[in-house]
Amino acid sequence: MLNIPAGKAGTYIINKLREYDRVLKITKKPSLDEYKATAKATGLGITIIGIIGFIITMIIQLLGWI
Repeated sequence: MLNIPAGKAGTYIINKLREYDRVLKITKKPSLDEYKATAKATGLGITIIGIIGFIITMIIQLLGWI
């Protein structure tokens, strides 16, 4: 919980909004190439994790552990 003294809440909110505004000003929208690279890396990671999970499930079922 925040301990904001009475009467200082407005100042606190204004300062937070300025911080958020500053962050939004320095960020940029990714280019199409950056977006594609990120999507490929994410898709590859999800696929690898899925394959590992599938292999583990198949091993457990084949060995009759469940």
